[in-house]
Amino acid sequence: MQKTPKLKTPKLTPLQRMPLRTLAVPVTAAALLALSACGTETTPGAQAGGDRKGGEQGTVQTDLALTGVRWTVESSTVGGKKATAPKNTFVQIDDTGAVKGNYGCNSFTGKAAVKGDTVDLDKLMSTQMACDVQDFELAMRQAFKEPLKAKVDGDRLTLTTAKGDTLALTSHPKQEAAAPLAGTKWTVTSFTDRKTMGGGDTTASTVPKDTAGKAYLTFGKDGSVRGRTGCNSLNGTAKESAGSLEFGRVATTRMMCQGGAGEVEKKILKVLTGKVTYTVDGRGLSLTGPAGVGLEATAAK
Repeated sequence: MQKTPKLKTPKLTPLQRMPLRTLAVPVTAAALLALSACGTETTPGAQAGGDRKGGEQGTVQTDLALTGVRWTVESSTVGGKKATAPKNTFVQIDDTGAVKGNYGCNSFTGKAAVKGDTVDLDKLMSTQMACDVQDFELAMRQAFKEPLKAKVDGDRLTLTTAKGDTLALTSHPKQEAAAPLAGTKWTVTSFTDRKTMGGGDTTASTVPKDTAGKAYLTFGKDGSVRGRTGCNSLNGTAKESAGSLEFGRVATTRMMCQGGAGEVEKKILKVLTGKVTYTVDGRGLSLTGPAGVGLEATAAK
């Protein structure tokens, strides 16, 4: 019987010897990687998995709507003890980063930075009047020495220190009636000097302790202005129009004023020159001249 010749099996390459089910693995993996790449693609300004409180690289932070609002302080909670704020205690930050406010007795000015949910108040200068609400004022001063976490909920703002102490504020307080410009004794508390018109840095200086409470202005309905510079008596004219006062000649008595009293007199007379803008906010008065030099005063109680 004739033998059937054996067929020679061709040699296979390593790739040809792989089972078909094995070949499917890299193909499937490649497809998944492609899909994964499409799914994780980010657009400018957004990162997968990020949030505004952060920690992750690429987190987008947005500033809180704090500027341009007069935030009235309602209370403080320090070490678990809550205290009600005195009337007219407030904080206000403008669009240039300048901050002003009142601790309940003494007023203050300075700079503010708002980044994400953090508010940092810096270079605060305040008046130095003796106050019967000292404990609350000291608590506010202490809180403002460090960056604060801010939370806005509608018309309410909460500022929290690293220790967990808080200040509760609102943008819609029960407003106390504004003191009238005319007939009110306005006690001068501090001076301001804006270096550049239309914005820029603002410096502030307070009335020296030995002169505190001694310098004041009183405007009459007849267009007159009277008062004291902290040393001399003064009188003159101040014609009122919408948001401004135009001062005529302001005369003073002739006592020699030395030291702090002399400096206060010079600053007051520099402000009471020509046309100045004025604002009355509650029991506070601000006068600002065209050169950016101004003063702050409070209504006597």
